[in-house]
Amino acid sequence: MTNPDISIMVCTYNRAGMLRDALRSLYDLQTAGEFTYEVLVVDNNSSDDTPAAIAAAATESTSTLRCVRETKPGVAAARNRGVREARGEWIAFFDDDQIADPNWLLELRRGASEHNSRVVGGAVHLLLPENCTRDLHPFCRMLLGESRWSETPQPYDDHINPGAGNLLVEKSVFAEVGVFNEALRRGEDTDLYRRTRAAGMAAWYLPKAIIHHMTPDLRLEDAYLHKLSRSMGEGVNDYEWNDRGPLVATAIWLAKAARAVGLYWPKLQWACVTGNHEAAVGLRCQLVLSAGHFWQGWARLRQRLSGPRTKVPTTAVASRPLA
Repeated sequence: MTNPDISIMVCTYNRAGMLRDALRSLYDLQTAGEFTYEVLVVDNNSSDDTPAAIAAAATESTSTLRCVRETKPGVAAARNRGVREARGEWIAFFDDDQIADPNWLLELRRGASEHNSRVVGGAVHLLLPENCTRDLHPFCRMLLGESRWSETPQPYDDHINPGAGNLLVEKSVFAEVGVFNEALRRGEDTDLYRRTRAAGMAAWYLPKAIIHHMTPDLRLEDAYLHKLSRSMGEGVNDYEWNDRGPLVATAIWLAKAARAVGLYWPKLQWACVTGNHEAAVGLRCQLVLSAGHFWQGWARLRQRLSGPRTKVPTTAVASRPLA
């Protein structure tokens, strides 16, 4: 086949089981004859049976499926390798723990054309275990990766940004704004979006371009949710210091600490008294996020007061955590 119109990039690391289902959902996507696509898997040096899963998928798929191996650790490095290897004029980013709706890619490509946009993203719905009857708190759903911002297409803005699990980008964009920042442990997709926005590129959210995020029981446990919450709090604080400066960041830091003590803590106590379990879980996560934000801000402030002798590592750019 000649070079495809779109390269679907799937970066993966030690998730062979989930990867099999993710790739199966990409075998026969709807195109309405409007474009061609390939699936490019970037194996980020997995140590499980990921290579065997990819090889099996390559024999099963009706579309072109190929693999490259990136030994440098980190999702940003894997994505950058995929950008270099992609043969399509457009790159669709897709994660190894997702299931694509059959019309997912068609909706992204049509939306890009309709809105004359070089960057578009879609909706992320949670795929909960079959036996799950929980009515998850909205904050927990956000932590687990859900993004259902609107029922109609709308441009992204400073507060709502696309994630790299459901994103279509014209490949030429990377030549203009640069590739993913490999110095960031997470939030590299938000960092890229901010650079495209600064370059005057309007990005659009398309609610009908749907992927389903696999959410096994392990990810519903409190310990997992708290880990995501703390990491996100640290990342938000880093963004505030790096992007808004020490004075504004310190003011925000104090305000958010006061909100945690004056709002989240009393609401948590009330949820516990009234037996509202899911509200209590969500509020505890908000408090854990606030704690991560507070202690990262405290470390930043100490660094500021003590001079350059103490270095505080940047954990992330503020973003939805990868669940």
